[in-house]
Amino acid sequence: MAKKKGLSQVVSTVVLIALTVALVAGTLIIVRNYVTKGLGDASACNDILEKISLNEEYTCFDPTTNSTLISISRNEFALDSLLVSVSYEESGTTFYLKNEAETIENLRDYSSGSTLVSLPKNESGKTYCLAQIYSAPSIIQIAPKRGS
Repeated sequence: MAKKKGLSQVVSTVVLIALTVALVAGTLIIVRNYVTKGLGDASACNDILEKISLNEEYTCFDPTTNSTLISISRNEFALDSLLVSVSYEESGTTFYLKNEAETIENLRDYSSGSTLVSLPKNESGKTYCLAQIYSAPSIIQIAPKRGS
Protein backbone atom coordinates (compact mmCIF):
# COMPACT_ATOMS: atom_id res chain seq x y z
CA MET A 1 0.00 0.00 0.00
CA ALA A 2 1.38 3.44 -0.93
CA LYS A 3 1.86 6.15 1.70
CA LYS A 4 -0.85 8.82 1.57
CA LYS A 5 0.41 12.40 1.75
CA GLY A 6 -2.93 14.28 2.09
CA LEU A 7 -5.08 15.31 5.05
CA SER A 8 -7.69 12.92 6.27
CA GLN A 9 -11.33 13.89 5.90
CA VAL A 10 -11.70 14.28 9.67
CA VAL A 11 -8.80 16.75 9.91
CA SER A 12 -10.13 18.71 6.91
CA THR A 13 -13.58 18.97 8.48
CA VAL A 14 -12.16 20.13 11.83
CA VAL A 15 -10.05 22.82 10.10
CA LEU A 16 -13.08 24.08 8.12
CA ILE A 17 -15.22 24.24 11.28
CA ALA A 18 -12.46 26.13 13.14
CA LEU A 19 -12.12 28.65 10.30
CA THR A 20 -15.89 29.16 10.18
CA VAL A 21 -16.12 29.73 13.94
CA ALA A 22 -13.22 32.21 13.82
CA LEU A 23 -14.80 34.10 10.91
CA VAL A 24 -18.22 34.30 12.61
CA ALA A 25 -16.64 35.42 15.91
CA GLY A 26 -14.64 38.15 14.17
CA THR A 27 -17.72 39.39 12.32
CA LEU A 28 -19.78 39.47 15.53
CA ILE A 29 -17.12 41.47 17.36
CA ILE A 30 -16.94 44.05 14.56
CA VAL A 31 -20.74 44.35 14.29
CA ARG A 32 -21.18 44.59 18.09
CA ASN A 33 -18.64 47.43 18.37
CA TYR A 34 -20.23 49.29 15.45
CA VAL A 35 -23.77 48.95 16.83
CA THR A 36 -22.75 49.89 20.38
CA LYS A 37 -21.06 53.07 19.16
CA GLY A 38 -24.04 53.96 16.97
CA LEU A 39 -26.54 53.44 19.77
CA GLY A 40 -24.47 55.61 22.10
CA ASP A 41 -24.57 58.49 19.61
CA ALA A 42 -28.31 58.04 19.05
CA SER A 43 -29.15 58.03 22.76
CA ALA A 44 -27.27 61.32 23.19
CA CYS A 45 -29.70 62.93 20.73
CA ASN A 46 -32.73 61.41 22.46
CA ASP A 47 -31.59 62.87 25.78
CA ILE A 48 -31.49 66.34 24.24
CA LEU A 49 -34.92 66.05 22.62
CA GLU A 50 -36.53 65.28 25.96
CA LYS A 51 -35.02 68.41 27.55
CA ILE A 52 -36.41 71.05 25.18
CA SER A 53 -39.89 71.20 23.72
CA LEU A 54 -42.59 73.34 22.20
CA ASN A 55 -45.16 74.35 24.77
CA GLU A 56 -48.30 73.56 22.76
CA GLU A 57 -50.55 75.41 25.21
CA TYR A 58 -49.04 78.77 24.21
CA THR A 59 -47.99 78.04 20.62
CA CYS A 60 -50.67 79.33 18.24
CA PHE A 61 -51.56 81.57 15.30
CA ASP A 62 -53.33 84.88 16.01
CA PRO A 63 -55.25 85.99 12.89
CA THR A 64 -56.12 89.40 14.40
CA THR A 65 -52.43 90.39 14.54
CA ASN A 66 -51.17 88.12 11.72
CA SER A 67 -48.59 86.60 14.02
CA THR A 68 -47.59 83.20 15.34
CA LEU A 69 -46.75 82.69 19.00
CA ILE A 70 -44.06 80.09 19.62
CA SER A 71 -43.51 78.96 23.20
CA ILE A 72 -40.40 76.95 24.08
CA SER A 73 -39.70 75.17 27.39
CA ARG A 74 -36.18 74.16 28.41
CA ASN A 75 -34.86 71.88 31.15
CA GLU A 76 -31.35 72.15 32.59
CA PHE A 77 -28.70 71.20 30.01
CA ALA A 78 -26.00 72.82 27.87
CA LEU A 79 -27.34 74.06 24.54
CA ASP A 80 -25.52 76.07 21.85
CA SER A 81 -28.46 76.99 19.65
CA LEU A 82 -31.94 75.94 18.61
CA LEU A 83 -33.15 75.76 15.03
CA VAL A 84 -36.81 76.74 14.75
CA SER A 85 -38.63 75.92 11.53
CA VAL A 86 -42.11 77.30 10.82
CA SER A 87 -43.71 75.84 7.69
CA TYR A 88 -46.75 77.11 5.82
CA GLU A 89 -48.59 75.60 2.87
CA GLU A 90 -46.52 77.45 0.28
CA SER A 91 -43.49 78.74 2.18
CA GLY A 92 -41.70 78.71 5.48
CA THR A 93 -39.15 80.42 7.66
CA THR A 94 -36.30 79.18 9.80
CA PHE A 95 -34.13 80.88 12.38
CA TYR A 96 -31.60 80.03 15.08
CA LEU A 97 -32.09 81.05 18.69
CA LYS A 98 -28.76 81.37 20.51
CA ASN A 99 -27.65 82.03 24.08
CA GLU A 100 -26.60 85.56 23.15
CA ALA A 101 -29.43 87.99 22.43
CA GLU A 102 -29.69 89.05 18.80
CA THR A 103 -32.19 90.59 16.41
CA ILE A 104 -34.01 88.22 14.05
CA GLU A 105 -36.26 89.63 11.35
CA ASN A 106 -39.98 89.66 12.33
CA LEU A 107 -39.27 87.96 15.68
CA ARG A 108 -39.64 89.48 19.13
CA ASP A 109 -39.89 88.38 22.75
CA TYR A 110 -43.61 88.15 23.49
CA SER A 111 -43.48 89.14 27.18
CA SER A 112 -41.10 92.12 26.87
CA GLY A 113 -41.77 93.12 23.27
CA SER A 114 -38.01 93.37 22.70
CA THR A 115 -36.61 92.58 19.27
CA LEU A 116 -33.50 91.13 20.94
CA VAL A 117 -34.23 87.42 21.34
CA SER A 118 -32.26 84.55 22.84
CA LEU A 119 -32.74 80.99 24.05
CA PRO A 120 -34.70 80.45 27.24
CA LYS A 121 -32.46 80.01 30.30
CA ASN A 122 -32.16 76.60 31.97
CA GLU A 123 -35.32 75.40 33.72
CA SER A 124 -37.49 78.08 32.11
CA GLY A 125 -39.40 78.94 29.01
CA LYS A 126 -40.02 81.82 26.63
CA THR A 127 -42.70 82.78 24.17
CA TYR A 128 -41.76 84.47 20.92
CA CYS A 129 -43.95 86.37 18.46
CA LEU A 130 -43.27 85.82 14.77
CA ALA A 131 -44.94 88.77 13.00
CA GLN A 132 -46.18 89.40 9.45
CA ILE A 133 -47.55 85.90 9.03
CA TYR A 134 -50.75 85.76 6.99
CA SER A 135 -51.77 82.14 7.40
CA ALA A 136 -51.64 79.55 10.14
CA PRO A 137 -48.50 77.41 10.08
CA SER A 138 -48.92 73.80 9.03
CA ILE A 139 -46.06 72.66 11.29
CA ILE A 140 -43.57 74.13 13.76
CA GLN A 141 -40.43 72.11 14.48
CA ILE A 142 -37.39 72.60 16.69
CA ALA A 143 -33.93 71.02 16.48
CA PRO A 144 -31.45 71.60 19.33
CA LYS A 145 -27.70 71.84 18.74
CA ARG A 146 -25.25 71.01 21.50
CA GLY A 147 -21.46 71.04 21.22
CA SER A 148 -19.58 71.28 17.96
